[in-house]
Amino acid sequence: MMAAVLMASAAMSPAHAQRGRDRDQPFDNPFQRGDSWDRPRDDRQPQREVSLSDVLRDLRSKYGGQHLDARKSGGYYIIAWMTEDGRRLNLRVNAATGREE
Repeated sequence: MMAAVLMASAAMSPAHAQRGRDRDQPFDNPFQRGDSWDRPRDDRQPQREVSLSDVLRDLRSKYGGQHLDARKSGGYYIIAWMTEDGRRLNLRVNAATGREE
């Protein structure tokens, strides 16, 4: 009887190893504390930004004219724009979304 129990437990070990996890290795739990979802956003990888050339193309189609100056300040593009009718605009565009604010 004891031999049957030992043989059954030995037969289970290869099946357990086939699942890709050894008993000595910690279990990868994506919901454990310390994973990226529970860290503040500042600790995560930065969001991808909309390129300045894409923003300028959108502004050109919206206002016509051309940009005079552009710089990045924090998460925003600060853009000086001259419309076709000569008006000067100072625009603030969110670099992450590309939306004018």
